[in-house]
Amino acid sequence: MSYLYYVMTMPGLETIAFSEIHARFADAELVKFSRGIALFRTAASPAELLELRTVEDVFVTLAHIKSLGPGRDALRVVHGATLNANVNEALTLWRRAHHGSLPKTWRVVSQKSGYHEFRRIDAGESVGAALQRNLPRGMRLVKDDADIEFWVWISGSEVLIGVRLSDATMRHRHYKQEHLPASLRPTIAAAMCVLSRPTAQDIVLDPLCGAGTILIERGLAEVPYEALLGGDLREEAVTVAQRNARHARVEMTLKTWDARSLPLEEGSVTRIITNLPFGKQIGTPEKNVKLYKDLAHEFRRVSRPDGLLVALTSENRVWEAALREQNWRITKKVVLVVLGQPASIFVAARA
Repeated sequence: MSYLYYVMTMPGLETIAFSEIHARFADAELVKFSRGIALFRTAASPAELLELRTVEDVFVTLAHIKSLGPGRDALRVVHGATLNANVNEALTLWRRAHHGSLPKTWRVVSQKSGYHEFRRIDAGESVGAALQRNLPRGMRLVKDDADIEFWVWISGSEVLIGVRLSDATMRHRHYKQEHLPASLRPTIAAAMCVLSRPTAQDIVLDPLCGAGTILIERGLAEVPYEALLGGDLREEAVTVAQRNARHARVEMTLKTWDARSLPLEEGSVTRIITNLPFGKQIGTPEKNVKLYKDLAHEFRRVSRPDGLLVALTSENRVWEAALREQNWRITKKVVLVVLGQPASIFVAARA
């Protein structure tokens, strides 16, 4: 039996997330995209959905309202939709995702964007009042640290009410024991790996590896690889990456190096996947102009003729100019939001 689920993603990664969903679950049927949301149907189990790597959270849908008005009477619509939802079915799916455990406490989390004559809190209270009539009597409403969470997401006239199947470890990962400034979010790293069109013959390089997130995500992907190589100018970063890799049980070769002059042979790697300095926490916008040119040149040198380069940056114009100057052909560009600022993932092949 198929159920209606939705996932939350970093804004801009919705289509990549659904491509992962469809690749894993052939029966997955897209219902719609919204900003940071992919709504779909599948018969996949909750446990299988929690294996997804490009999404922040997974929910089973209680209600989907497509034309909510802006007035306060909309709260009655939200309340009624929750009352009519199949809460018992959602609880059963939550228990499957949590090894059969019974939730004893619950809370409501509400998010809202757009103009409405009511507050986010008001919508949450409307859902909560309905749930108090539907949930088993033994379950207790709490403010924080609940066993189970019911989320209300309102964007303009659209509403999703769902049960959160995932927890914080889905987006933050168990392996990420140590962090660095400007460390990459694992779901973005996983999306970059998807964009690299992985193959079992991949020799993957992250020349600016930071905490090692990209290489670890590639190592944990379903598609095997030949080798994972990485390094960083900072010894501290290499040490952190090594520790995180051990926690993830992913083998890779890591070295301290200058990415502008890599100790690698010409044409020796098939995939370069990296998070470039944004010039905010690391580097400066002025220094990035020359740095990006030098990096694009060195990346071309070590890449095979049929190799791919996937790079994340907020300095779009600077990186695009550097790629064209060094004879890279941009095949795809994905615009997203990273730490509150616009950024892009560039996919490029040798021209």
